[in-house]
Amino acid sequence: MRLSAILSVFAIFLFVFGVADAQEGAVANQYGSDALADAEGRLEEQNAELERKIDEVAAVGGNLEESQSLVDGAGGRAEELREETANLGRDLAQRRAAHEAAKASYEESVRDAYKNGGLKGMDFVLESFLGSGGVGSASDPALARILFGGRDALREYREAEQTLEDTMRQISEKNNAYDNAVEDEAARAEELRQREAALDAAVEELQIERDTSAGQLREIQDAERARILETAPATGGAAGQRGYELRLARERIVAEEVEPIPYRRYVELYKQSARQYGFAADWHILAAVGKVESNHGQNMGPSTAGAMGPMQFLPSTWETSGVDGNGDGVANVMDPEDAIPAAAKYLQTGGAPADWYAALYSYNHADWYVRKVLAVAEGYRRLAGDETVGPYTVGG
Repeated sequence: MRLSAILSVFAIFLFVFGVADAQEGAVANQYGSDALADAEGRLEEQNAELERKIDEVAAVGGNLEESQSLVDGAGGRAEELREETANLGRDLAQRRAAHEAAKASYEESVRDAYKNGGLKGMDFVLESFLGSGGVGSASDPALARILFGGRDALREYREAEQTLEDTMRQISEKNNAYDNAVEDEAARAEELRQREAALDAAVEELQIERDTSAGQLREIQDAERARILETAPATGGAAGQRGYELRLARERIVAEEVEPIPYRRYVELYKQSARQYGFAADWHILAAVGKVESNHGQNMGPSTAGAMGPMQFLPSTWETSGVDGNGDGVANVMDPEDAIPAAAKYLQTGGAPADWYAALYSYNHADWYVRKVLAVAEGYRRLAGDETVGPYTVGG
């Protein structure tokens, strides 16, 4: 066979197999595209489910905030009533002594009238005391003086007796109010426990190591916890202080509404503020605080305790911890550009990033709050696919 014929046959061979390879490649690419689409679809479903769980944890947290506030308020009222009752008890002892002194003075006046005026004089004293007679009919000046004195003694006795009865009635009313306040506190505490259980169930869905977290919480030294409790929380507080906080907001801080900003701007502020205050990698936790406090500006308050703004600062705390984050000359508790860096600073002061438990417990003095924020932060970390930090558990 001539060389030209051999080359022609070889060319045909290459062409045929080239077409086959191209077809196989096209099929493979098609299969690869389908697999990639399936993977992307599953990832989107997983992320959507993760976002649903994050929303669930944050929603349960909102209920807990209100329950905690009501428990604190009921407990404060019970303690206030207990102290008022104790004060009334001490007052009662003094009033009993005054009553006995008035009674003794009255009896002494009667004895004096009897000794100086006989039965007639004593009858006249009694008539004068009871309002059926008059001292003007007494002819003896000495007896008249006794009668006047006796009448004053009886008046003092009657006033002391009435005061004593009023005090005892007040004590009875305070005791009843205290019993009701204690019952209310117990009911609120039970409601809080139930909602904490709901939170734990939601956290478990995010596969947070709840048992480990609980153990680490118990390991926190009492002295450290007491130290934190002595500081003012950024948020939380009792419902009874709401009026005081709102008055502060009107009179002593800037609390002016601003134009809403999109979620992506919130994310920028979380990242920027976390970087500014030394925990850039853990910006997920700052974002979690924003989520559970206001859903990134959707619920600006005021809360049942009077907290307000995107990071739900108490005005009394904002007064000393507010930050002018955007440099416009004012620290506005309602402005995310001020409130988010203020929250980051507060967390840093509380122990972040070395001790996230202490930092978050400083922000809100409640163990459930620490679990809630860390659970949401863990969800955000997973959504971001960030393996450089976390997983977020207490002490993590």
